[in-house]
Amino acid sequence: MSGANSGVQKRILEIIPNATFVHCCSHNLNLVISDAAKSTREISSFFETVQDVYNFFSSSAPRWSQLALGEEESVKLRKRTLKKMCATRWEARHNALFSLKQRFVDVLKAFTKIQLTSTKKDEINIATALKKKLESAEFVLLLCVWEKILKSLFVVSKILQSINIDLQQAFELLKNAHADILKFRDEFNIFVENSKTVCKLWSIPFKFLNKRQRFATKFYDEFDTDRSLTVTEDNFKVAIFYPLIDTTLQKLKERFVGMQTINDNFSILIPYTMTTIPEGELIKFAYDFINKYSDDINSDFTRQILSLKNFLISNFKCEDLKKMTIQKLAEYIISNDLSIIFPDIFTSCCIFMTIPVTSASAERSFSKLKLIKNYLRNTTSQDRLTNIALLNIERLHTSRIDVDSIINNFANLKARKKNFLK
Repeated sequence: MSGANSGVQKRILEIIPNATFVHCCSHNLNLVISDAAKSTREISSFFETVQDVYNFFSSSAPRWSQLALGEEESVKLRKRTLKKMCATRWEARHNALFSLKQRFVDVLKAFTKIQLTSTKKDEINIATALKKKLESAEFVLLLCVWEKILKSLFVVSKILQSINIDLQQAFELLKNAHADILKFRDEFNIFVENSKTVCKLWSIPFKFLNKRQRFATKFYDEFDTDRSLTVTEDNFKVAIFYPLIDTTLQKLKERFVGMQTINDNFSILIPYTMTTIPEGELIKFAYDFINKYSDDINSDFTRQILSLKNFLISNFKCEDLKKMTIQKLAEYIISNDLSIIFPDIFTSCCIFMTIPVTSASAERSFSKLKLIKNYLRNTTSQDRLTNIALLNIERLHTSRIDVDSIINNFANLKARKKNFLK
């Protein structure tokens, strides 16, 4: 799809050189989380444990009912159940960790009850092993760290899937998420204190597993580097916490380079940027923009930019310009009938707003096909299937149609009975 030599974007660029290729932001954000989940062996093992806990309870109806209902049925039914891990769904990891943390005590009680009452040896061994992993300080600390990271990215993921968002707003959201995660790097001690508080609340001792260290043979005059880190908390900070945060920050930059390039190209249209940069730089940016979109923008674009700059400075305050986006600028041009005065600027705003942020809406339409073409419509033709899918895709407009009036009109057109009494 994104191949620079023979991919779809290359073939489209051969036909339309001005076409802009941008990755789906929601998919990129999911890939950032996936890369961070694979940054170290301990983090991969952490998510495997979360999935193993879900598999252990979901594979048995008695175990699942014991966890879901327990002793106080009326209370337990209102709580969240454990969620499955899924690498292709954006919120799967967040939902899995949040539900596990909310039901953590119930999960430990269920494991303890299975250990005491079960007659199956394999079931007891699996419950004992999973309970030991969940009660370790490393698991609880990772649970608290990942919950903070996924909570900041979960909001961004939800907003990115809305249909009214543009690239400028998406880029600002990602910048804010990057800044929030960057602050986490200096808050390791806060995470440790939160983990200790959680362990105290759950009646779990906060102790790291002390494993016997393996050291290489030390020869004469060699520096002893193997014993530089003897505290397990420091080992966790250097070997797990920092790689997790750094991988997340690095991937947030790498995977959204294309979006940043597009925002830089269209930054001349941001009202606050337009009014603050010097006139010489504004003219240079305008010439570069004309060269890039020569088929759509005329040479009069430079004059229009300078005129619009003076118009915005004289009619808006600095605080209002900071809040104004390219989309709001286009809406202001339309509402005040300024498209005749600034036609090229309005065209540039339309080009920017037509660049998609995500393909979530389109993929939801494709996922509906398995519901549309069920066994009752197994012999439907291609034209009818296409029409039904189109009605589902445009369901916002379809919901406004009066179906009863259409049925009545159709019945009147096809009526064969004639009224001879008239």
